Amino acid sequence: MDYIETIFNLPKFEIKNFSGNDWNRVSETDFLLKLVDTFEPITPVLSDLLQGKEIITNFCIYRIKL
Repeated sequence: MDYIETIFNLPKFEIKNFSGNDWNRVSETDFLLKLVDTFEPITPVLSDLLQGKEIITNFCIYRIKL
């Protein structure tokens, strides 16, 4: 955990591919771009993610750790 995350407790954007067992942290921009490419509309998905839910697709799992 870096200094900024410690002070502000920033959310962590993570994606887990089905081909691997590890969660990969990605930037907020990359995370949102992947969601936009996958979901239409995006608002219900964001609402679920912000409530702590994981979103499962055919290719990967998305989550936001607050």
